[in-house]
Amino acid sequence: MGAKEPVETAAEQELACWTLWRRLKNEFPAWSFVPSWFYSPGAYGYLGVDFLSGFRRNSSTKRAFALLDGVDDKTFDAVAALAALNSRRQEQMLRAVVVFYLTVPVSVTALVAEIVGDDLGTFVRDNTVNCLGLALTLAVGPLSYLVSTWRSRQIVGVLDLIKIERGVQS
Repeated sequence: MGAKEPVETAAEQELACWTLWRRLKNEFPAWSFVPSWFYSPGAYGYLGVDFLSGFRRNSSTKRAFALLDGVDDKTFDAVAALAALNSRRQEQMLRAVVVFYLTVPVSVTALVAEIVGDDLGTFVRDNTVNCLGLALTLAVGPLSYLVSTWRSRQIVGVLDLIKIERGVQS
């Protein structure tokens, strides 16, 4: 029997794009969003007209370029498609969370105010710290979805930069 030539199956290709996707998304953690406001070139790039040069100099962008360097076009396109799909799903969830947070608490508060009237104001004044704590806790949900949506869009933007530079190099 002769030597077997490597055959790349659809499952192996899927594995490659999913492995790259996991590694790529790990370069853009949601927890680092707020700290990056103070040290990333991209954050400083939000002043003026050019929002791209600082974005290109971000360490996460550079790591993404290195990660995807040499990846064949088919696998790169699959990773880019995963990123775009992820971004759309993030936006769907953000919209659902925002609609929920705008309608349910306001509706419940209005209903309680209608039923108990002035007692609601008294309750809030008597329990200001607890009410503020509850409000801040409830605000964490939509803020976390906002941050993850921003990061998902950032990944798509980085992949757009890579596509542009790949096109120039071809």
